[in-house]
Amino acid sequence: MGRNSELLTMAEQPPWEDLPSLCWEAVLRSLRSNADLQSFSSVCKRFLDISNAFRTSLSIPNRLTPCLGSLLSRRFTYIKSIDLSSFRGNPSSVLLQIAQFPLPLEHLDLSNQESLRFDGLREIGSKFGALRVLVLSKIGLLADDELVSIADYFPLLEELDISYPRLSWVTDDCISVLSQKLQRLSRIDVSGNLSLSDQSLVVLSVNCLCLREIVFRLCSLITGRGIASLIKRRPHLVSLALTGMKMDRIFYEELVDSFGYAESLSSLDFSGPFIWDGLLMSVAEANIPLERLNLSDASGWFSFNGIRKIMLKHRGIKILDLKKVDFLADGNMSVICRDLRSLNSVNFTHCFNLTTTTLYNLMRHCPFLKQIIMEWTNLRMDDGNETDMVVNSQVRSLSIAGNVNLTDDCLMKIGGMCPNLWYLDVGVCLKITGDGISGVLKSCPEIKHLETHYLENLGNLCIDFELPQLECLQAEGLKLSDKQLAAFISRCCHLKRLNLQECVHLSTKGVEKVVKNCKALREINLRGCHRVRDDVPFLDWMVSVRPSLRRIVPPHRFVSSKIQDFFLQRGCLVCHYYDFKKLEAKPIEQQCSLY
Repeated sequence: MGRNSELLTMAEQPPWEDLPSLCWEAVLRSLRSNADLQSFSSVCKRFLDISNAFRTSLSIPNRLTPCLGSLLSRRFTYIKSIDLSSFRGNPSSVLLQIAQFPLPLEHLDLSNQESLRFDGLREIGSKFGALRVLVLSKIGLLADDELVSIADYFPLLEELDISYPRLSWVTDDCISVLSQKLQRLSRIDVSGNLSLSDQSLVVLSVNCLCLREIVFRLCSLITGRGIASLIKRRPHLVSLALTGMKMDRIFYEELVDSFGYAESLSSLDFSGPFIWDGLLMSVAEANIPLERLNLSDASGWFSFNGIRKIMLKHRGIKILDLKKVDFLADGNMSVICRDLRSLNSVNFTHCFNLTTTTLYNLMRHCPFLKQIIMEWTNLRMDDGNETDMVVNSQVRSLSIAGNVNLTDDCLMKIGGMCPNLWYLDVGVCLKITGDGISGVLKSCPEIKHLETHYLENLGNLCIDFELPQLECLQAEGLKLSDKQLAAFISRCCHLKRLNLQECVHLSTKGVEKVVKNCKALREINLRGCHRVRDDVPFLDWMVSVRPSLRRIVPPHRFVSSKIQDFFLQRGCLVCHYYDFKKLEAKPIEQQCSLY
């Protein structure tokens, strides 16, 4: 009997129970999203303990503060990064609470606060003096003396962000003191501090010997002469952004000459300023390892010749942003595509003269290309030679929204060229019908995020195959019926995020079917769906039927704090509005890591 009992116990024990934790940690490293990690942690207590070690960042909204102590003491004991940018009120009490726990804290974000009280920061500094990154962006009131005190609390800071203050500006004198106190500073962002001048660049370049990156967007008193001095004194800068500058501030020959001193610049951002071919030529001639170039929204006296010179010399460019460089044409791109074999990401949004010819050239000549953004260009069927079409299996993200002449046939051919897509945005492509969407999903079975917002002709949408990889559907403004939506959703067994904002033809009945069928659903946006109930009993039913839900935006009801608290206790945030952020706003490296 004893032997039989032992055999029975062994049979009932899951076969994976004996695997060591190191094996499970290797499994967790291969997961593609935080949602997958949460699903893993809910299996059993052992998996929860293992997964906790992989949670290194924590965002703290107001609703989380009552249980913060319990979370930091029992679950999130490996937190390296804390984000309080969405917290409203006085964050000092939260900081005092955080300081009670022995966390390996390295990164603290206090952006968007009206003001900072220093008892909490002082305590954080005494406990986490080795903090490396401090973000104080968009602070309401941050005076010079307060910022100097913060430097005393965190003398080992390597990165400091004091960008875009709302009611007060940091002065040159303050930057001078900071540069002396923060000897390890390698990156500083002072964008939007309108009183800073060239003097700040000088003291930073002289005192901060480790300085590798300085961001000073919309600092109207900084001139090209000051930037030139910075480059000459700190030739090992890796990143430089000259955005928001006017002609009389940037047009200096010293700036052109200074690029000859640069040795390490890998990222150049000339978006928005007045630039000219002479400046681009000096970049082309510089001996720098340029990998990222941004000329979006640039104005001035520059031409394709200046861009072409840079492409010829710096063939290692991986990220290229030419948004709104409106003189670009297919002929230009056919010339430079052959020089961009290292390209990972490209943005040609609002380059209205570019057609499928350019898209075909990118696919053919750029074998490492992962992200293509050609929104509001001129993609259409009658451009481009089909003999130039090749399959590029590396492309993961394709954003072609706003191409109003794009047809179903053209979309399906583009989909056939990049069969391993993870992200596709065809929003506001007004000629696309259900046949085009069905066809591209067949060609690209790996799609995880689909943006189809404001397509007007999906009446013939019919999906008769499974979509097991689709996790996020952006269907804002579609004229879908309950029956169409239910049929589509029935094919998406792993759908987690669903945006149905302003889908005015949907009713409560259709949403009920979605909630019942989407067993992995975590977020749903119903804002503007006026035929859908949004009373508390219906919201309660949704959370009860689908306990995986973590966020609901109801159709139009004002959500009181009492109702929010009620649902938050059940693990779901019911809020007025939620932006399903578009992935192309993120760097391509972050995009790919999301899945």
